[in-house]
Amino acid sequence: MLAYFPEIYPDELLYSALARYHRHVCSKSPKHTLYDLFGETGVRATAGLQSHVAALSQRIPADRGLGPERLTKDFTLYRYYTAFEPKSVGQSVLASLTDGPADAVHVRLGIAASAISAPAYLRYCPICLGEMLSRYGEGYWRRSHQLPGVLVCPEHGAALADSAVSQGAGNQHEFIAADQKNCSPVAALPSWASSPRQVTLLQEIAKRSAALLDHPPVRFRDWGAYYRSAVIDRGFGKGKENVAQNLLREAILSLFEPVIDLIPGGLGGDWPTAMVRKHRKAFHPLRHVLFQIFLDKRSPQRRTAPPFGKGPWPCFNRLADHYGQDVIHEITVRHEQDRVIGRFSCACGFVYSREMGSRSSPRILDFGPLLDDQIRQKVAEGLGLRAVAGYLAIDPGTVRLHASRLGLNVPWKPLAARHSRTSVPDRDGIRTRWLDMQQNYADLSRRRLALLLPKEHSWLYRHDREWLEQHSPTALHKKWSDRRVDWEALDRSTAIQLRKAAREITREVPPQRITQAALERKLGRPRWMSKRQAKLPKSIGVLGEVTETIDAFRLRRIAWAVAELDRQALPVRSWRVRRLAGLPSIASPSVETALAALEIMAGSSEV
Repeated sequence: MLAYFPEIYPDELLYSALARYHRHVCSKSPKHTLYDLFGETGVRATAGLQSHVAALSQRIPADRGLGPERLTKDFTLYRYYTAFEPKSVGQSVLASLTDGPADAVHVRLGIAASAISAPAYLRYCPICLGEMLSRYGEGYWRRSHQLPGVLVCPEHGAALADSAVSQGAGNQHEFIAADQKNCSPVAALPSWASSPRQVTLLQEIAKRSAALLDHPPVRFRDWGAYYRSAVIDRGFGKGKENVAQNLLREAILSLFEPVIDLIPGGLGGDWPTAMVRKHRKAFHPLRHVLFQIFLDKRSPQRRTAPPFGKGPWPCFNRLADHYGQDVIHEITVRHEQDRVIGRFSCACGFVYSREMGSRSSPRILDFGPLLDDQIRQKVAEGLGLRAVAGYLAIDPGTVRLHASRLGLNVPWKPLAARHSRTSVPDRDGIRTRWLDMQQNYADLSRRRLALLLPKEHSWLYRHDREWLEQHSPTALHKKWSDRRVDWEALDRSTAIQLRKAAREITREVPPQRITQAALERKLGRPRWMSKRQAKLPKSIGVLGEVTETIDAFRLRRIAWAVAELDRQALPVRSWRVRRLAGLPSIASPSVETALAALEIMAGSSEV
């Protein structure tokens, strides 16, 4: 049991408290301190996630209330790194930090593979340091100052300074306390510290990150689905469920453009696209912080209301006892150029359509079986054509048409043969022709059958769709290969091909600039690599090596132009080189210097 353990200050790292213990007790060596605190000398001194916390807790007096769980959650960066992880991952990491060893913790949290790394040196705020010395008589390391991507103090907005204490180099078993030797009270300010726009944005990132240490966010089972829904609500949708990825990336980069070069690895790559998809890997908390800042900057747009309201909708079947009542729950909407048309189907068989915004009466598509029953009954009663039409509140021509279809012996003049083209087609005959065609051509798809029987398919689709769906070939779905892409091998081969393509471009006459677009065209994959940067690190590295800047390309054009003039036995003068190389009248200083050197050489050769 330790006879003394220092009081832990607000927002202090456990690493800092252990370092102050080492200094307060005037320990002989770091190994001696480790034995006092942990009972062994092989424990690593880790600033972010300290391990073997259970052994430490057992040596601290019980009345301090510093159990292993509290030491880990309240005085390390545990809450930050597990804020967006599943509960099971958090519990596993907590168990590893408590009992040790914790060698796989960084791998489990995705920190080891992340492009975002922890600060190389422990950091401090000069203003905070002054307040610590005034209030406590000593300085200490704050948790919120050591978070990746946090470049300013969350409280003061002042630029954080690097101390002389490295997190990676040095003695890995030594706890080093903050003091005025390794934390200069007067630190040099970076150039961006004078930009209010950059400082304001960095302070917002710092506050959001620091808040994770004390107030974990609401957990979602599927962060990808949550983010996808959120960006669609904010106007970045493409269709019902898809995201306009290009617009989303441009909007995020535009927001963080002032600090894009200040956060190494934080804003690069294609991470916004991955954030709105299913999360199959761990994402660094900084990614979540940046994405949520972006969401908060954008107000959700009101979702577009259904074109015909939520329903239910009225039925206009005068023969039904529910006429005029909102009993229709089935609707299909189609778009024809700038028109939106709804098709309403009632359980009684009555079907009508109407155009959104139109004041005209609904267009009746199907009266349903009630009309046939009423026509039969009224004809049997001996009523005339107009009497039946008046009773049913429909056009006499419609009565004549349906009576002819039903084959009724009517008291009025039957439908003339010359009007047969307007009669309702024979449903049974249409069905028979459709089935016969399928039997004769069993290998044809529904689309090919519709091309062979366009009239029959059109009528069945409009008037007998349920039967058509049941008696049509099953839709053929494209089968995707289950074979997974070996991205590592593909990356290696692509890198080799890029170098080869770059050499081929350098041999082209006249010279062509080596750009990513030119290389992708050479490989036959235009715009392919930009969408797969995270999966092709070697290839992206080769791109950075072989692609040319405008100045480098122009200097190469100058060398080619000089050689071409020599081949043609023409004097090498700067104006000739500028014209042959296709250079602008005023180029960059390096290009103008090269042209001036050619002019000097030409003058000396004439002398």
